[in-house]
Amino acid sequence: MHEAAAYIERTFRDAGYEPVRHGIPTRNMTFDNIEVTIRGSYLSEGSLVIGAHYDTVQGTPGADDNASGVAVLLELARLLNEMEPRRSIHLVAFANEEMPFFGSAAMGSLNYARQLRADGEDVLGMISLEMLGYYTDEPDSQSYPPVLGYFYPETGNFVAFVGNLRSRQLVHRVIGTFREHAELPTEGLAAPELIGDIQRSDHWAFWRMGYPAMMLTDTANFRNSRYHGPSDTYETLDYDNMARLTAALARTVEELIRE
Repeated sequence: MHEAAAYIERTFRDAGYEPVRHGIPTRNMTFDNIEVTIRGSYLSEGSLVIGAHYDTVQGTPGADDNASGVAVLLELARLLNEMEPRRSIHLVAFANEEMPFFGSAAMGSLNYARQLRADGEDVLGMISLEMLGYYTDEPDSQSYPPVLGYFYPETGNFVAFVGNLRSRQLVHRVIGTFREHAELPTEGLAAPELIGDIQRSDHWAFWRMGYPAMMLTDTANFRNSRYHGPSDTYETLDYDNMARLTAALARTVEELIRE
């Protein structure tokens, strides 16, 4: 993870930023959240946080989970670096999302969200970039948690926008704006947290702190059979769709922070 952190920091710097590390004591080591901020002209009107975790499960290369999300985050930083936004944007690579750290004091996004709350920062919303690289046009390639399969497609060629009921306004705004610029299919869901699978990323930490938050995802194991396994490798990713997604997301963010 330390090598990954160094790469992320260097890439942010090459894109014209001054990245800041936030250390997180983890057992007998320290890992870091890595943050860059684009300051808005109206600092009191709420900021937007966009993040992706850069840790992986032991034994997997983690190309989709979650190098794909980190790649989108880094390219998004490059695309946004000359903006003069009305609202501030925080771009954050999070440590320690995977088990056994998820939900613990060592979870990077939970540390970050707690600090935002302690600082009294008004957060317009948080977008978690969680597994964004796997798409297929094969029939019956998409599955779902119980019941949801009755309402959504059977083909895994879309990107999903997922939030809880308290974040439904954010989900609707983001997916609505994204669809104006996107060249790939999208599906949205704002659901009760009793559907446990909608909690499985860093947006969960922001829900705990009372912030609206959502996840962009290719739906992980509900589509990608390589999830958390040794075959989650770079050549299985769909880079054309990742590029289309990133370009549309950059346009979406531009509109959100200029409102």
